[in-house]
Amino acid sequence: MTFAARPIERTASLAVRVYAEIERMILAGDMQPGSRIKEAVLAEQMAVSRAPVREATRALVEAGLLVFVPARGVFVREMSHREIAENYDVRSLLTGLMCAQAAERRTDSDVAKLKRLIDDMDMAIAAGRIAHYYEINLELHQLIGRIADHSCAHRVYNDLIRETHSLRRSLSSPGQTNLEHRTIVEAIECGDAELARRRGSEHVLNGKARWKASIETTAPAAVAI
Repeated sequence: MTFAARPIERTASLAVRVYAEIERMILAGDMQPGSRIKEAVLAEQMAVSRAPVREATRALVEAGLLVFVPARGVFVREMSHREIAENYDVRSLLTGLMCAQAAERRTDSDVAKLKRLIDDMDMAIAAGRIAHYYEINLELHQLIGRIADHSCAHRVYNDLIRETHSLRRSLSSPGQTNLEHRTIVEAIECGDAELARRRGSEHVLNGKARWKASIETTAPAAVAI
């Protein structure tokens, strides 16, 4: 698969900008799992030297988005089925925790914003704008994390989300997932922390079930993280 990186503006932090652009392409699915990172090609596309590309790829290897294979090069990391399942399991616990704390700390303004995002997702679904729906979906979960104000849980949650962006985009079941979002927000609005915890956790585990169903009916495919 071919992909095209965007030119990078010349600043004192070229490696940081190159890092961000490669990360964007991976998370957007432009770079597929198993794709080899061609340093010279990326440098030419971004209109930079190879040095910042090399520095950025090393940092991305450390971050877990890329892997270095001796004598072969650097590749977009592929996730095993076990890694994906474990990601869902841990994310379900963190989502439950953040939903519970959001129920305890939410304000009327917070609830209004959550409801507005759900309505926006309904409109995106009706218009067939599934990519837009997914972006709002991410925004909803980020808002719940901010309302919960649990910095450690939110940080780890975001790391896990970065690992499965491409997978979750392809498995999106917008109608069902947004119904689940509504039940979560209802629990948060009522201030019922335990109900919010349960619904938040179940929401992620339902996503895991949809993923498992997909791999049982289709040939296994690598997932870009």
